[in-house]
Amino acid sequence: MNRAKNIRRICITALFTALITAFSQIPVPTPFAVSVTLQTFAIALTAFLTDPKIAFAANLCYICLGAAGVPVFYSFGAGAATVFGPSGGFILAFPVFALILALMFYVNKASIKVLLAALALTILYAAGTAQFIIVTDSAAKAAIKVFSFYFIKDVPVIGAAYFLCGRIRPRLMKFIQPSSQSARK
Repeated sequence: MNRAKNIRRICITALFTALITAFSQIPVPTPFAVSVTLQTFAIALTAFLTDPKIAFAANLCYICLGAAGVPVFYSFGAGAATVFGPSGGFILAFPVFALILALMFYVNKASIKVLLAALALTILYAAGTAQFIIVTDSAAKAAIKVFSFYFIKDVPVIGAAYFLCGRIRPRLMKFIQPSSQSARK
């Protein structure tokens, strides 16, 4: 990979890390322990507008920045306490969630795309719910009941991001992965 392409990919990764950070600050309060934000939408946009490596890297950068103390998490939270707190399981699952969603543009069958989206959401919510149960010492049934609302909310969020990105993605991918001929100019 040439130097210009590496720099371009690093900049795209940083841009999407910033997008995730910005969307993480837009809360919609709920009576539960975890607020609704536009974070899942931003992660889906990242997955659908980039390739799997960038989607994974942007989310990993987001986690590392937050764990290092940069206030990138919801309500400008930061630090290991947030990563290992009640909602930390979701945060830790974001890179895998994004990676699996990003794979949707590499398959042609609609049924496989739906399965990938379902797998991504299942992994995200399994990790998030498990850590919530462990950290808060909640009953599994109660935690699953609480998070089923968020799961159901995220299904149309992912669908909206996918369809929104369908037209934007080809143009952005030309910028991220230019042809070897245009890279020489």
